[in-house]
Amino acid sequence: MTKVSILLEVEQSNDSAFEMHAAAVASETEALRQSEQALSDLAEFGIEITGDVEPVPMFSTKTEAHLEFGAFASADTNPDAASDTMVVACEVPSSKLEALRARPGTKVWPNSRLTLLDDPQATALGPDDDAVIDLADSRGGIDCRPFRPAVEIEVLRTLLGARRVWEDGYRGQNVVVGIIDEGVNGDTYPVLGGFAKQGAQQPGQAPISSHGSMCAADILVAAPAAKLYDYPFLGIPNSGGALRMFQAVLDQRRIDGTPHLTNNSYGFVGVPPQASFPNHEVHDIDHPLHRKIREVVASGAAAFFAAGNCGAQCPSAACHSSGIGPGQSIHASNALLEVITVAAANSRHERIGYSSQGPGMFEPQKPDVASFSHFFGNSGPGRPAGGGVNSFDNGTSAATPVAAGVGALLLSAMPGLTPDQIKTSLIQGAINIGAPGWDAGLGHGVVNAAASYDILRRQGAGV
Repeated sequence: MTKVSILLEVEQSNDSAFEMHAAAVASETEALRQSEQALSDLAEFGIEITGDVEPVPMFSTKTEAHLEFGAFASADTNPDAASDTMVVACEVPSSKLEALRARPGTKVWPNSRLTLLDDPQATALGPDDDAVIDLADSRGGIDCRPFRPAVEIEVLRTLLGARRVWEDGYRGQNVVVGIIDEGVNGDTYPVLGGFAKQGAQQPGQAPISSHGSMCAADILVAAPAAKLYDYPFLGIPNSGGALRMFQAVLDQRRIDGTPHLTNNSYGFVGVPPQASFPNHEVHDIDHPLHRKIREVVASGAAAFFAAGNCGAQCPSAACHSSGIGPGQSIHASNALLEVITVAAANSRHERIGYSSQGPGMFEPQKPDVASFSHFFGNSGPGRPAGGGVNSFDNGTSAATPVAAGVGALLLSAMPGLTPDQIKTSLIQGAINIGAPGWDAGLGHGVVNAAASYDILRRQGAGV
């Protein structure tokens, strides 16, 4: 019998939603009990609970209900909150799916597989095939396979203007960045904690070659004193896995106001037919994952998302033809108005040809900004993961944590910045490439920490 993986949302109010979720994380028995209770009236549908994912509480979609999350920016523990519904990851026989969709008080959502947005096929020209890269001249252009040579971190720090902020004593200290990914190596990178569940990969236990370790290295380009929380998908790179990690972020925000922002270098690589999948994450802005992300941003934690690697000029081999090019390659959570969507440029300010192109499928003016990729961060000669000149941090997966590191740097200097202020300052300080204004390839331009910092200082923001 064919079964379909879904996220099943059922009406179930709870006055102590955070306490309830913490109990489910701490005990698989309790997680199963909560799931079974939520689905107790649905026995005839043959639903099988996915035992390794605890149920996730969802809060009201009304804007005023999110106002209480704004208090989570405080370092003090906030009161618990009431949830309206519960989302349970499960499988249902395909023959029962339509009847379940028609059941009052329930909502069936897809639980779709996500893809990490690096490009395993990315290779560069050899060091003798091109001149040493000068500082960017802002003329623009496209960098496609074979890509221009990767550069050292110090080149990016110069291009970002990070030292301007460092001169005033700010290097990302007192800021925690949550990395939602496949895990970070804590022996090399400053992992303070994250999502911990008994019997699963603990924060900081990922190998140095992991995608999350690359993100960690890249955050530290601009913010070398920042600390990290590790929120691994725990082998579940799908919407349900991301949903539970964002709930874990919200849990921690309520307790002590951290993490201060999140990095998300994953997404979808195709667009399913809307007629067949009307409430797929790409099409339905009210999918629980999107709502949970909005809850986290409402709590004061900016969310940085990769634009994707399905740009028209040289898309990643992982991309489906339905999701390549302008207007169809930035979608799902990566296209939400509330997040900061990051495209990829090289150190010459050329758009890297796989970087996905707007307009976004939810918010048209996506990407917001571009950031740097193709450099020796976690990988390459002398770097923690090793490798030669053709082994380098790449994809919008790498560009996004570089931008998130700039966000952490600004927060270090101005701890009161809101997610909207961070986004606005990055846009206002970006180095525009080509014609003035937003464009579908690089958004408002390439991030520049020095410019954004000086803009915020003049405004007296975040103090």
